[in-house]
Amino acid sequence: MLTVKKEHIISLRYTMKDDQGVLLEDRMSGRPVEFLYGSGEILPELEANLSGMAPGDVANLSFSTELGSSSVSYFFEVVVEGVRKATDNEIANGKPEEINGNTSCGPECDCW
Repeated sequence: MLTVKKEHIISLRYTMKDDQGVLLEDRMSGRPVEFLYGSGEILPELEANLSGMAPGDVANLSFSTELGSSSVSYFFEVVVEGVRKATDNEIANGKPEEINGNTSCGPECDCW
């Protein structure tokens, strides 16, 4: 089974809350978020915590990150939907390829 690691495309769902419990983002429904692991497209602390996870894995993660002169805490519930080896083109471009060339798949889409 493939696991989250460099040069792989990761599909995940998540919720993100701040240190007061305020929901900042909810990506549990709709199309999963896809990114090239190691490309710097997501928070580095979140990316580091995903390493080694496999499809179907669920995790509750929390960490603080520096933003300017202050520290911000985030709390995530993460579900790994899929992991696949990135193509050479995806590695070169630093992101997943478009699905069938479609970049207008609806309001809850993260088309590239």
